[in-house]
Formats: sequence, C-alpha cells, structure tokens
Amino acid sequence: MHELPMVLDLLELLEKKAKENGIHRITEVDLAVGELSGLVDECVALYFETASERTPAEGAKLKFTHRPAQFRCMKCGRTFPHQSGFTCPYCGGEAVHVRGTGAGFEVTGITGE
Repeated sequence: MHELPMVLDLLELLEKKAKENGIHRITEVDLAVGELSGLVDECVALYFETASERTPAEGAKLKFTHRPAQFRCMKCGRTFPHQSGFTCPYCGGEAVHVRGTGAGFEVTGITGE
C-alpha cells in the first residue's frame, strides 16, 4: 500500500519535468529501486497505470532496475552487496548495512515526445 504515495510523488515529478522540457507525452520512465525500499514492481505499475490517467505519463512504460543494499564487514572492512544475513562472504565477520544504500527509488531516465 505504501506504493501509492510514491507513485503520486513520481507523477508530480514527471509532470514537472515534462513541462520544463517541453514534453507532451512521456513514453518511458526508468526507475532504480532499492532492495530495502519494500516497493513491489507490480504494485507500482498498477498504481501508476491508474494514477497517470489524463497526465503526460498516461500509458508510459515503467522500466525497473534494482539496487542492492551494501554491507561493510566490521572485521576486514570490505564492502559487498547484500546477499543474505549479516555475514561477510570474504572473512565470515559480522557486517553492517552501509547507510543510504538499497533504499528508496530514483528516476534515472525519462523518454518522451
């Protein structure tokens, strides 16, 4: 359910960018989604389809890429993408989440006419 506010924010941003760049119809939106965001691609797409009606983004295709969270080992200091658990794949030490990685979403591209 938390996808709806995100989609509404996304549409506001898209309308602003369309106006700034003289785009009348947005055909494709590239989104980078963090694995810890809790966003589900299918839910985002469903809300987007409905909420984008009568906007420049109506009918636009959403393309998702996923960004993993990064972890840093407290023992050896190496950084690595999240796999499972909090164990370093290099030395077996305990790892912690690198703040700011794998969270949220970002528009990485907009295509339109």
